[in-house]
Amino acid sequence: MHARFELSTKISIDQTIFENMKKEAEELLCAAESDKFTQAIVLFSVKENMYSAIIKNVLADEKTDEKSLLEQLKSAKDTEIRYLLSMWADRELDISSYAFRELLCSLNPKNAEAVVFVTTFDGVSAITIDKTMR
Repeated sequence: MHARFELSTKISIDQTIFENMKKEAEELLCAAESDKFTQAIVLFSVKENMYSAIIKNVLADEKTDEKSLLEQLKSAKDTEIRYLLSMWADRELDISSYAFRELLCSLNPKNAEAVVFVTTFDGVSAITIDKTMR
């Protein structure tokens, strides 16, 4: 279920934002009932707001939790995302589901350039959503 990526290009990231997003994901997972298909998703917008949710089952077809998170962005009129962090219950960082990334890009095409934090063989690295969709 978990992927470790070997990235050929590295993206520079804001360490403070990353640490705050990681802490938010950890707190969400600590407060939630989770199983092996549960993921915490944290989004950081270009307006510097953080949005987060627990995705109870990333394999669920209806994507109810994911759509609810996107509704928060729409309601706030804050749909352009700078960073995306998805964390499993074991604290591994991974890409979110393809369907969620697709929904995020449908919400705002600029989100294809949002940076996704992932656990790599070298530690934590980053890749754009666009590159994960190829």
